[in-house]
Amino acid sequence: MNPLASTKCAGRLLMALAAITSIVLMVACGSSSTPAILNSSGFSDSNLSGTYVISISGTDVNAKAGTESFFAIVGTITANGKGGITGTVDINDPDLGSPGVFLAQTVSATSTYSITQDGRGTGTLVTPEGNFGLDFVLTSNGHGLITRFDTAGSGSGTLDVQGSASQSSLTSLAISLSGGVDSSGNPVGAAGAFTLNSSGTITPSGILDVNENGSSIGGLTGLSLTGSLVLGTGASGTAQLNSNFGPLTFDVWVIDSTHLKFIETDTSSGLTLAGDAFTQQTSFTAGQLVYTLGGVDSTLTNPVVAGGYVTTDPQGDLINGIEDYNDNGTVNTLPSFAGTCTTFVAGRCQLTLPAFSNGTSQEFQFAAYPSSGGVQLLEIDGHGLMQGAAFTQTATSFAAPAGYGLNLSGENSNGEVDDIAQFDATSASTNNVTGVLDENDLAAYLNFGVGFTGTYTPDSASDGRGSILIPTTGSIGTLIGGLSLEYYVVDSSTVLFIEGDTDQIAAGTFEAQSSVQPVGGARSHVAIVRPTARPHAALRHK
Repeated sequence: MNPLASTKCAGRLLMALAAITSIVLMVACGSSSTPAILNSSGFSDSNLSGTYVISISGTDVNAKAGTESFFAIVGTITANGKGGITGTVDINDPDLGSPGVFLAQTVSATSTYSITQDGRGTGTLVTPEGNFGLDFVLTSNGHGLITRFDTAGSGSGTLDVQGSASQSSLTSLAISLSGGVDSSGNPVGAAGAFTLNSSGTITPSGILDVNENGSSIGGLTGLSLTGSLVLGTGASGTAQLNSNFGPLTFDVWVIDSTHLKFIETDTSSGLTLAGDAFTQQTSFTAGQLVYTLGGVDSTLTNPVVAGGYVTTDPQGDLINGIEDYNDNGTVNTLPSFAGTCTTFVAGRCQLTLPAFSNGTSQEFQFAAYPSSGGVQLLEIDGHGLMQGAAFTQTATSFAAPAGYGLNLSGENSNGEVDDIAQFDATSASTNNVTGVLDENDLAAYLNFGVGFTGTYTPDSASDGRGSILIPTTGSIGTLIGGLSLEYYVVDSSTVLFIEGDTDQIAAGTFEAQSSVQPVGGARSHVAIVRPTARPHAALRHK
């Protein structure tokens, strides 16, 4: 990767971030005084109508106390198609005070939203525990990418029309949980798999892997998992996951019978875990996979992201891989890696990558769980904490001309940064992009409506990988240092990417828009995986 040289904005020297999939667009300090010109994609308030599962997690800021904490919000909101919202959500946020977990919080009828013609929207969730600003982009009536957009915190997530499932339809599931720290402030991530009987009991025992403080050594791999997942209605329920790591309790919301959202609801563990469960698969899909990973390296203070592609067989053995990585601002490409997966046990295999790098020379180990939402990956060696997913590639280019919604999550010298953007990509012969960006730089700067233009360049090998570059100026405001990323096509409408800039480490996804898609139509199973750790104290000038 060839990162763009970046101009520094006074008081905001962008540093490193950890996340899972990324574009990074860096904007000038302050907000735009007038909105940028919108691409006309045909969206309006009426495109958000019905009941949606909302999931956001990130960093909360208590400016008065001078503290930060992880937070997660998961629940349902009902939009009336005319700018009004009601609903019920769980909030896990220690910075809001004791007990730190606030269940079944009513979303007041005074909550509102507004959607512009390009599919970008703004809104406010009014709850008893405070008001949460929202900034989102719809990719259809049934799906959107969303960030928290207020002066008290920042975070990213998804918005999906709520479906239903019967208890009997939930059989074998793979889970990925991230975004938390333990009671000592150590980063924690987890992944696992289990099979449910007709009453929702895990039987036989499932399996769970945990990475705590950059390591799974010492009895945190292949843990026996018991408990239950019981739907109280066809749309929500609770889960109890018991292992030697300790008991964990969750509320669960149904997107459909193949995809559930989790948020931790106990207070005894001191964790703030949230994530996804997908229908489990018992083998890899042979062919090319594209992947992204994010977290912290072996220092436990340096954020790192990685992405690329690799060829696999059904057993999970890997050949012909390529890895792009950004480790605390050190950007490079590993042109070749391979790996092997040991025998599947309870839907899990242990992936060994002796040639994988992301800036270090150790042999890497990952727990790998194939699912309908990709192969869920969790690092289980002693070299750091990386988490992410790999997806079967079904196309090597994304559609153009077309409109796209984008979400970025990362970290810089201010702490967490989260972006929402909408852009149009023109035909492959011109390879241009033009759009509008909104950014929350951990409440230090709320930038709204920054216009940008740039180009994308696919690899000559037609492998689904390419670069996007944005110059330093936009139609409104200034893009500091522009955009430098490597992208990886999952299918013709879904793309992963990682940041290739030395000043900020980030990851994200962009997805094609269709304003006329019916509610309940096909939507992406690429979940927004939260950064596994945000070591703010480690962010420093280089």
